[in-house]
Amino acid sequence: MKRAIVIMAKVPLPGAVKTRLEPFLSPESCAALATAFLVDTTEKARRVSENVIIAFSPASEKPALSKIIGDNSASFAQTGNNLGERIVSSFENAFASGADSVVMIGTDSPTFPADYIEQAFEFLELETDVVLGKTTDGGFYLIGLRKAVPAIFTDVRWSSPKTFEDVYRNASRLELHIREVPSWYDVDEPHDLEKLMAETEHNENARRRASHTAMWLDANS
Repeated sequence: MKRAIVIMAKVPLPGAVKTRLEPFLSPESCAALATAFLVDTTEKARRVSENVIIAFSPASEKPALSKIIGDNSASFAQTGNNLGERIVSSFENAFASGADSVVMIGTDSPTFPADYIEQAFEFLELETDVVLGKTTDGGFYLIGLRKAVPAIFTDVRWSSPKTFEDVYRNASRLELHIREVPSWYDVDEPHDLEKLMAETEHNENARRRASHTAMWLDANS
């Protein structure tokens, strides 16, 4: 089966990313940290599959994205009026490119193991319909599909503690076969950043998985 990994990413510009970390960090530092997250996430994905696609926003910032990940990286601008629509259109674009299984990840969980992406693909290739990776705040950091199913993402309370629950409920109602990979945490709030700092300071595996993030934290903490 042809695999594709889609990374949903905001182009890391000051004032546009990681805003909940302000004023703990300046807008410029938030953008620099988000850049490290994006680079680490892209490198992790490429260790699993050569077919990595960046689904980015805003569409006007393609040049800024290219400076970070290079001009040769496959990418397309996100489209849609809300997160659910953007997720659906990104899956549809990936499947339209010829992929048989697609795993979508974000950039807010830089230290989760690449093995979880590999495990998600293995589940999909064993005829699982949906693979989910839950975040500790009730969202998800990973979702894998064997085909685009827009109904999974309707009537979802996005950016809330109920996001994962709603997506899981929708998939269950559609009688899809669901598997889960281990949960992880997003870095959105100051307490998440403190957890990340402790993890990269004391866990050598985490430092290897997110080397750019760890180096930035070393230099700025």
